[in-house]
Amino acid sequence: MSRYSAVPLMKEGFKVIVLNDARSDATAEIIPEVGNNLFHFGSGGHSVILPPVSLHSLKSEPFADFKYGTPILFPPNRVKNGRFSFRGRTYSLPLNEPPSNHLHGEICSRAWEVLEYGATNENGAFVISRFRYGLNPDILAYFPHPLSFTLTYRLYEGRLYLNGTILNEGEDEAPFAFGLHPYFSVPFDSGEELVLKVPVTEEWPVTNEAFVTGRPEITHFSRTLSDGVQISNYPQSGCSLLTFDHGVEDRICRIEMKDRGYAIAYQIDRQFPFVVLFRPNWASAFSLEPYTYVTDAFNLSYEHELTGVKGIRAGEEIGFTTCLWIESTK
Repeated sequence: MSRYSAVPLMKEGFKVIVLNDARSDATAEIIPEVGNNLFHFGSGGHSVILPPVSLHSLKSEPFADFKYGTPILFPPNRVKNGRFSFRGRTYSLPLNEPPSNHLHGEICSRAWEVLEYGATNENGAFVISRFRYGLNPDILAYFPHPLSFTLTYRLYEGRLYLNGTILNEGEDEAPFAFGLHPYFSVPFDSGEELVLKVPVTEEWPVTNEAFVTGRPEITHFSRTLSDGVQISNYPQSGCSLLTFDHGVEDRICRIEMKDRGYAIAYQIDRQFPFVVLFRPNWASAFSLEPYTYVTDAFNLSYEHELTGVKGIRAGEEIGFTTCLWIESTK
């Protein structure tokens, strides 16, 4: 019997791809029809991704497409008034967060195309999916760049890897702003000790909507996060924006459930200079959101090297990798 499998299943009328690693007792479930959302990952009896109440709720509940699972964001977070400029061109994005913000883009809600799935003992279980702006004229009407997003989820030896590429298939340079929004199931209501470790240097002052209000500084919070900070009392709807430590090669973030004897480990590559911390008020969860830029960076007056503002040139391909696993701390 093979250790790994990748199986398409119908759940609530949606096709779901289930990746399984029998030896590690690990599974991952992805719903390509709604944003290619990874809505379940578990290993060793611990389920660590916050699922929706139902798959149907991802479409029927307002904003549910970026409130559960692992939404894929382009652009991440908010754009004030939905407007910004890049290389002399002005962009007007839909105001999908009333009254005046664009929030998280649209690829987290649209259907993705499954290109391939399968499993081998050498490479694990995988699924490859793609979303192309060029096939969505309504998006091209306000963002006239045919970008193509290709993501591969791979479950191997108990770890879930995400390898992605974004390709500019157009003739013009496009503004680039990408992020991920995993919701990790964290037992805030249990009263137990919860410790967060993130290798960062500076913290940005932000509003409760994550809009930047000043330049980043070394704070007590940012200085102590690398060694571990108690987050049991982190406020609901609270958020923090931080810059990763450029001197750390292996950017591994951990949320440790001290009483339960395990930790969620999330490794983020150098394509993402920034991370947003967020505790939702609708569920017992915590987000570690890797971003390529700070919120609404195209509308900030600071130097681009500081904020992550950049473009993706015609024919250019940008790649990234993350890895998620569960560690025993007993």
